[in-house]
Amino acid sequence: MNLRLTVSILGKLLMLFSFSFTLPLIAAYIYGEPYYPFLLPAALSLFVGLLMGYGIKTDTELESLRHKESFAIVGLIWLLMSIFGSVPYALFGINGVDAFFESMSGFTTTGASVLTPEELPKSLLLWRSLTQWIGGMGIIVLFLAIFPNVAKRSTVLFQAEYPGVSLSKIKPRIRDTALSLYKVYLLLTVAEIALLYALGLSLFDAVNHTFTTLSTGGYSTHSESIAFFNDVRVEAVIAFFAFLGGTNFALIYFLLSGKPVMFKNTEFRSYVCFLLIASVLITAVNLERYSVFESLRYSIFQAISIMTTTGFTTADFDTWSDSAKLILLILMFIGGSSGSTGGGIKVIRIYLLMKYAIHQILRAAEPRTVRAVKFEGKAIKKEVLDDIAAFFVLYILIFAASSVLISLSGYDILTSLSATAATLGNVGPGLGLAGAAENYASFPQPTKVLLSLNMWIGRLEIFTVVSLLIPTFWRERW
Repeated sequence: MNLRLTVSILGKLLMLFSFSFTLPLIAAYIYGEPYYPFLLPAALSLFVGLLMGYGIKTDTELESLRHKESFAIVGLIWLLMSIFGSVPYALFGINGVDAFFESMSGFTTTGASVLTPEELPKSLLLWRSLTQWIGGMGIIVLFLAIFPNVAKRSTVLFQAEYPGVSLSKIKPRIRDTALSLYKVYLLLTVAEIALLYALGLSLFDAVNHTFTTLSTGGYSTHSESIAFFNDVRVEAVIAFFAFLGGTNFALIYFLLSGKPVMFKNTEFRSYVCFLLIASVLITAVNLERYSVFESLRYSIFQAISIMTTTGFTTADFDTWSDSAKLILLILMFIGGSSGSTGGGIKVIRIYLLMKYAIHQILRAAEPRTVRAVKFEGKAIKKEVLDDIAAFFVLYILIFAASSVLISLSGYDILTSLSATAATLGNVGPGLGLAGAAENYASFPQPTKVLLSLNMWIGRLEIFTVVSLLIPTFWRERW
């Protein structure tokens, strides 16, 4: 482990991160609110970043960047961002555990909350939404787009932050790819803000909800979430951009470049198929409760919101039938596409696991026949299938262990299971006492810490974080 290189890059990332407090500072000035909750963490992260970032100046040292250092850099910067990002909450009088929970939930685009939006200053609400926008595309992608010298060894950093992505060569160089992804992200951000503003939302609400839609985060400026607006046009716009947030951004880039390859992409078609099936099933089940139009309106929005792990609500789905809630719980596990801002296991993993299971059944029935698991006409390497299987096993083990620990705190099985699924999958609202009508404020502090760890593990897709807990990881060899 090259600790000097690791610490130095972490420092540069913290220096970059310090500028993220600029927008809420401007909001504090506009709304006549205190500056210090944002000035202090900005100065602190810049100072710590300068201390840590001193020393790495040569490309030769950057060439030594390996997967080991990349895992450490990505895992630790997300933790550091959440710690520094919790300072504004704490300076506004929120206790330390709740501040860290809200900050981690923001950066990991989970959207689980322990706060009441109406009780927060506007500048803090904007910071809360901005953390999700930053976390959506990822701090590493922004870093690679800005610093060209680091980009020479940037693929390992990119893959550590987005381990579920098989990199599409948008551009020959990874830095150009990162720039292209951020251009798409910015373009969609401006488009959604304009549409929501045109539909009658205040500029403040339009900006906040855009930040938390494209990032598939789900924080709202209102306790009722999107139900507050009670406008089917607003719901349609937000559902559409949440759908885009759950789509591989490389495919969106190609579509905007005049290459509609997404419609031939197997993962995208599977993503749409899962959403259509879930929407039809939930709509049919909800006909007992709503009219046909209302059932379509609420069911389709909620299916998109939950599967993309956005977590916005237009209805209290915790009051729906057990069948509808079970479908939503399954969607929490599936999540969005690889290369998207969505969480969960990811569609491509679910698709390949299904194919792998069928492959194993056929292999048992006809052991002499040679078959390969294929994706878009290409055989998938055994190492890739092993990684997917290992990820799935770890995901289920962490889910089970976390659910048991929460249940030991006295919570019912529905609350325990859904709270774990919602935080590990970066969804936000769960069921029971973690449902849309509630928030996580009533959970004891140790449980909030556990759920915060779930968010961190889920956002970086397990391997990046779990590797930091292995003692041999920190040794010089490997």
